[in-house]
Amino acid sequence: MIQLKKWLLIGITLEAAIFLIAYLSFSDLGEVFCHAARYSGRLSLIVYLIAIWHYMASKSQSDAQLTGTRSLIILFFVLHYIHLFLLGMNVNLNAVTLIPFKLAGGALAYLMILLYPLFFERIKHKKAIHAIYFLYVGFVMAMTYIARMNGNFEGAAPERFHKVGLAVVLASMAFFIYRLMRPNRVAI
Repeated sequence: MIQLKKWLLIGITLEAAIFLIAYLSFSDLGEVFCHAARYSGRLSLIVYLIAIWHYMASKSQSDAQLTGTRSLIILFFVLHYIHLFLLGMNVNLNAVTLIPFKLAGGALAYLMILLYPLFFERIKHKKAIHAIYFLYVGFVMAMTYIARMNGNFEGAAPERFHKVGLAVVLASMAFFIYRLMRPNRVAI
């Protein structure tokens, strides 16, 4: 069983460590938040991937297994909203230009990330809602990596990690869809 309090403590400690390392590495506050947001996002990606794979690995979708998924989703929610704060500070301090229509998809994903854990108990056994959540959030992450690889993010040069992140997200989503479509499957 996933112990939520323990994992929240570990996750928040990792976020603090990310910020502290960035703070000690850069003298410019804008660079501190730029790098803290970057690595915080990567931590969020890891937790999202653990959550989607945990959900897929749950054979019977029992209440205990779904509680584990919910705990991971709450952890992802907390860490990703820390990432959003760091990202907002980066945008503010570095005067990053935001394009409103490009933000709409991400804003919807953040809304889903906020609401999904709150309504999880009501939707426990409604597999379509879980699928929409995991696939849409994964889609937005994938689009973010594609934009970064294309150099469409001000202040963030394309890196090899973006290709790796994109590949892992797409592979996880493809396997998730495969598991959804697989006949005679009791759960996903």
